[in-house]
Amino acid sequence: MSYRDVRNVIEMLRSLGYAKLVSMESLRKPNFPLVADILVWLSKRFDPDSDIPNECDTEEQRIALIRNTAQFMALKANIKLNTKRLYQADGYAVKELLKITSLLYSALRENSFHEPEEENRRSIDLRDLEMSYKANDFKRSRQLASEITTAGAKLHDLLSKEVDIRALRQISAGRQYEVTEVEAGVKEAIAELKKEMTDTKQSIENVSATESSLDSKIERRKIELDRYEKRLQTLKKVRPAFLEEFNELESELEKLFAQYSVRLRTLNYMERLANNAERLQLERQQLSTPQRVIETVPLDTTDPADLLNFDEKSTDFNSDFRQDRPRPRTGGRSRAQRTSKPIGALNPLGSVSGSSEDVSSETDTDDLLLDGDEPELAHSDDDSLGLELSSVEKVIPAGRKTSTSKMQNNSDDDF
Repeated sequence: MSYRDVRNVIEMLRSLGYAKLVSMESLRKPNFPLVADILVWLSKRFDPDSDIPNECDTEEQRIALIRNTAQFMALKANIKLNTKRLYQADGYAVKELLKITSLLYSALRENSFHEPEEENRRSIDLRDLEMSYKANDFKRSRQLASEITTAGAKLHDLLSKEVDIRALRQISAGRQYEVTEVEAGVKEAIAELKKEMTDTKQSIENVSATESSLDSKIERRKIELDRYEKRLQTLKKVRPAFLEEFNELESELEKLFAQYSVRLRTLNYMERLANNAERLQLERQQLSTPQRVIETVPLDTTDPADLLNFDEKSTDFNSDFRQDRPRPRTGGRSRAQRTSKPIGALNPLGSVSGSSEDVSSETDTDDLLLDGDEPELAHSDDDSLGLELSSVEKVIPAGRKTSTSKMQNNSDDDF
């Protein structure tokens, strides 16, 4: 639909003499009464004797109106209309109305070209009457033609039977009827008519009887229906025996289900938190473990003097460590008394027993310590231990070097 189509339809309707005013907005929205009125008026413009009803209250009436109008236009004006668009009665119906109005308007314009406008206005009604007369004559002639054909067919059939019926007709025409026979025939016809009348009356009475029986059945069914409805209402009012228990169990089940759902959600949430905590703990452990770096010292760059200094430092550290932490021992003579002879001096043959006794005593004390007994520690301080070490150094001969003496003092610890 376009603005031009709506304007053309309104102008054509106005020029054709449509009495009602049609606005531009009236055809933009569905307006079935207006479209129906326009269709009926246009059909009467083609044929004033057209009997298209202008009723559009129900759906069936609207469908019948659209169908009759489409058939009328197809027969009278050879115009094919889209019934779906006409039934919509909105802007799409304007295009269908434009087909009819354009045909009428073109015919009006052709006549207006040949005659003056004033004469045309005066002769509009006359032309309409002539057209209506011609249309009526055409309809009547069509009806007469159909009647003539049927009458001719019947006449042909009767004439074909004339050959067989001619002799019987002549006999019946030449025969003289008596009054008694005619009276008897009339009486027989009257009796047959009376019999037919009695049959029709009996059928009417039977219909009334069946109607009364049906009415009684309907009343009986209504009474039964009322009784069943009352029974249903009473059954609805009566509560079942176990309904209260059922309601209690149902409410308890709902509460249990709510608790179960809450606990299930909390359990899932706690499992998720535990998994997250384990994952974070593993990540922290991986981040906290330091990477072990292995330092390799090349052997070619080492100096023998450095190695010697390293040994001296290690021996000094070991000696200091022994001084800080004295070895536990049992009560007896001190270490200086046991080592009163110089280091490296040869023992005489007869003095082997003393050293063996010392060794045996040391092994005995070690065995005692291994057995788990706590020996009585001698009440000796760090100063006494330092004096013992100094006395050992004084016994060393003077001809030896200090470096060798240090090596000899730490020989037992090194090995």
